[in-house]
Amino acid sequence: MRNTSIQWCHSTINPIMGCAGCELWPSRAGLLKELQSRIRQLSSDSNPDRIAGAVAAATRPFQWTSELYAARNQVAAQVAAALGLPPGTADELADVFRGNCKCYAGLLGTLRAGHAGYADHFEVPKAFPGRVAGAARWRSPSPAENAAKPWLIGAPRMIFISDMGDALSADVSFDYLRSEIIDPVNSADGSRQLWLWLTKRPGRLAEFGRWLADQGMAWPDHLVAMTTVTSQTTHARVDQLRQVPAKLRGLSCEPVFSALDLDLTDINWVIAGGGSDILAEPFHVEWALQLQQRCREHDAAFFLKQLGRRPFFDGQPINLADPHGGEWDEWPDPNWKVREIPAAFRGFAQPPTISTRQRPASPGPRLTPVGKITGNSK
Repeated sequence: MRNTSIQWCHSTINPIMGCAGCELWPSRAGLLKELQSRIRQLSSDSNPDRIAGAVAAATRPFQWTSELYAARNQVAAQVAAALGLPPGTADELADVFRGNCKCYAGLLGTLRAGHAGYADHFEVPKAFPGRVAGAARWRSPSPAENAAKPWLIGAPRMIFISDMGDALSADVSFDYLRSEIIDPVNSADGSRQLWLWLTKRPGRLAEFGRWLADQGMAWPDHLVAMTTVTSQTTHARVDQLRQVPAKLRGLSCEPVFSALDLDLTDINWVIAGGGSDILAEPFHVEWALQLQQRCREHDAAFFLKQLGRRPFFDGQPINLADPHGGEWDEWPDPNWKVREIPAAFRGFAQPPTISTRQRPASPGPRLTPVGKITGNSK
């Protein structure tokens, strides 16, 4: 997508649509385990075989998590009827699917499954060759794009690879990743852009980096290796990311579900934010402020993307009109308006398309929160 509303990049591109699953998109078995657990809480029937039988009968036609999610109301109603559960229970069972399926890519991929440009099933990644090569030809950010995202001014076009899937899913070959990502990124056109490759499988990304080295290819300096950390239970991904032979590395801690104690050695960028789905878990702004402080200690840039649908501060809820919590005008504390990018990102910039008059008078030091300069995210 040439233009995206995602605050920390200009564009997105997906050489692979779909993902084999993660903590935000559970397996079919994991989802049904959660459903049975919730049934036991709501039912006076303690017979596990009867519960398992009712769930199996209702879910048998659906092979994938995405199919279960799409049929959640049907499945919940059938299970509730089979077990004679009280009125209203079906809605609570449907919420099990909504509460566990948190990945926006999975939700959108489910809605558009089988449509042109999407995977037939989100859990079965589908290749779309040529997309990155096309994105490599995109022009530098326009004046309108710079005005909408002033915190990115001075950087080349920042293109997020894999916002609608995970190109490091197990069935995706390294040969495909080389020809469809590395080669176009290294091309004359691709060298004008800054590429942000995000995966929840940084161990496989590191393995791919070693495979490239064996092929006599260095990791492109303008290809940022990134992984997602949503809670302390996934912190090992940071160590795996450090094994990727990249010049620049970043973390996406969004949505984040708990306070994080991370070693940010050799990490250049940390993005944080709360969840925006309808059953989002609480996001405590203190978690972001702790990450910001850790970034200061390691000279990493910090980017607070959004407060999410259920933000809290000092134990009290923050009421916002924007369901994503990304509208700066609503944030009660201007000191939270910090959207930094690493200084090195601007080092890759091509001659800018904006005029001197449109350029900020002084960009200031890298660690100056952009919000204190612009005062507004619009």
